[in-house]
Order: sequence, then structure tokens, then C-alpha cells
Amino acid sequence: MNFYELIRCAILNLRAHKLRVFLTMIGIIIGIASVVAILSLGAGLQAQVSDSTVSESVNTLRVTFEPDEQSMMLEENPFHYQDFRALENINGVEKVEQSNDMFSGMLGLSTEAQYFAQEAYLTLELYRNQRPPLVAGRLITVEDNEFQNYVINLSQEQAKQLFGDDPVAGIGKAVKLGGQFFQVVGIVGGGANELLGMDFSYIPQFAETLLQDDSMIFSIDVNVREGYDQETVFADVREELRYQHPQLHGDYKQEDPTSLVRDLQQVISSITGFIALVTGISLFVGGVGVMNIMYVSVTERRREIGIRRALGAKPATILLQFLVEAVSITFCGGLIGIGAGYGISKLIGIFIELKPVMTAGIMLQSSIICIAVGIIFGIIPARRASRMDPIEAIYR
Repeated sequence: MNFYELIRCAILNLRAHKLRVFLTMIGIIIGIASVVAILSLGAGLQAQVSDSTVSESVNTLRVTFEPDEQSMMLEENPFHYQDFRALENINGVEKVEQSNDMFSGMLGLSTEAQYFAQEAYLTLELYRNQRPPLVAGRLITVEDNEFQNYVINLSQEQAKQLFGDDPVAGIGKAVKLGGQFFQVVGIVGGGANELLGMDFSYIPQFAETLLQDDSMIFSIDVNVREGYDQETVFADVREELRYQHPQLHGDYKQEDPTSLVRDLQQVISSITGFIALVTGISLFVGGVGVMNIMYVSVTERRREIGIRRALGAKPATILLQFLVEAVSITFCGGLIGIGAGYGISKLIGIFIELKPVMTAGIMLQSSIICIAVGIIFGIIPARRASRMDPIEAIYR
């Protein structure tokens, strides 16, 4: 019997027990769908990180400071906000701003707020169309930023520190931040920032300059005008920073954005792989189901196996036939699982604003996994079928 006949025979046997085969496939479908969904979302996140970083760094130099080995502790901050104006006067520099890196994004702005004798230490974020849970009042609007209205959305916990047990009573009142009075227009909940163990209040973006702290600048981004050589511009920026901070022991470096992307992608890939591995445990359950149904199939077809052996079929042919049936079950279930997994990842991507990516590598890996599961869990029942004694198989 050639390989084509084996596949044809396997398909006919599976079609004879459609419901039983489909129920067996469910474990494989769930396992592969879970793995594909995780891998697709991970690939989408990697692509999003790469695209955003590359698009932002085409004409942008990220400058950091690297102290000497002999003076790892800095005597003063390597960057000051007053440096920005000096750097913007350099030929070819369009704009200089603080890098929106991981640390600045997590720490936000911090200052002390006063309401008469009451004081509270606020952790602030600039309002950029976030939607924190609104407890009372209103959120900051675009008009507040355009017309430079000194308003603030206080977090519920921080409002209690200033206004007592009834934070809503603070709406309409003014708190003093950095020498400027801000009117409380809304009370908000912690929202997603509660994951960091912090309650954030919000101020308009224009008010950032009132709360600037040089110690929070870990790196700066220098936007280079089109047509200017970035290496030449960076050399001028480095000389200016050295002039502004002559007492520092170390040097200013240009950070390679591609290396950051690679490192971040490697971290994402490792996390995605680990989650996919944990999720793929369900494939073991599906494989046990395949082994069970193949044992049942071998028991039901003892007479068929005995007759075929008596007519001259070799043990290897019987083994290969049942192995093909097991692989067919897992492979068909895997194909359904790949489609279902990608559909699930697309659905999840709608809610988390992430575009999943289905690569040829993911499909190939999933297909190989399905075939491997079929071989691993189908080999034992197939070997049992191939070792049956023809006489006992026919007459028992």
C-alpha cells in the first residue's frame, strides 16, 4: 500500500466517525488557537515598537550622558532645561526636548500642593486625552490647554488629603502648585495608573514648565532639520553640552535607537514565548485525547487488522496507517486552531489597539507542532496495532 492509499484510507476512517473525531480535535484546536493568538499579538507588538521607534528617530538624536568609571556618581545633573535654548541655537537643530523614556513616563511630575494649612504630595501627569475614571466635576479639555487655564484634575485620594473626607467639596477651589494657583475642576479615580501603586492627578500640557525638575532629565531628543548631517549636528551638540557642564567627568553619547529596538523586541519575544509555552500545555491534554481515541480505534478494528495481516500486510504498514490517522486528526485540528487563534488575536487587538501579525513562521511552527503531537501521542497505539497477532486479532 503506497502513501497515497494510506492517506485515503485514513480520511475514510475519520469520516466514518465525524463527531468523535471532532470532539477529539477540540483539545488541539484550543491549544493551537491559544498559542497562535499569543504569538500573533507578540509579533504585532514587536512590529509596532519597531515602526514607532524608527518613525520617531529618523531625524532625531537621542543624547545621553555616560560618566567615567572613576566617577559613577554625578556631581550635578548632566542636563538642564536651560540647556535646551542654547542647543536650539545650533545650526541644524530644529527642536530640543526631554526624552519620553521609560523612567520619565513612569515617574511623571512630582510636587507639593497646598490648600491653606493642608498639604499633599502630588504625583502628576500631563493631560493628553487620557480617560481616567471621573468621580465628580469634569476632565481637562483642549480649550484649557489652548487658553492656558490653570486647572487640575485631582485624584480622589490626594483630594481627601487636602479637603477632608469629602473630596468633591474641593471642586471650584484653588490649590497652590509650584507658586501658581490651579483651580480644581474634577476629581478622578486612579484608573490604569493604580497598577503602579500610584494615584495620578492631571494638569494641562502648557503647565509643564512650572513643574520642571532637572533631576528628572535622563536623556534629551534633538530634532535635526532636513538636509543636515546628523553626525555633524551631534558633534556641535556635544561641544555645547560640554561647555555648559565643564565640571562633569564623563562624556555625552548618541544613543543608537536600533539597539534599543532590538533589546526591547528580544524582551517581548522572550515574554511572548514563555506565555505561549505555558498556554501550550493544553496541547498535552489534546494529545492525550488523541491517544485515547486511537486506542479505541485499534480495539474496534482488531478484526480488520488481523485480516490485513493475514493477507500479507507488514507491521510497518499497519503502524504507518494508524500514525497517519493520528497526524490527520491533529493537523486538521491545528488548521482550524490557526484560523481561530488569528481571529481571537484580531478581536483582542480591537480592544487594546494593537494590530496582530500572522507570519509564515507562526504558521509553520504551529503546523510542525500539530504534526509532532500526532506522532508523539499516536505512536504507542499504532505500535500496539502493528504488533497484534493475526490469528488472535481475527478470532478474539
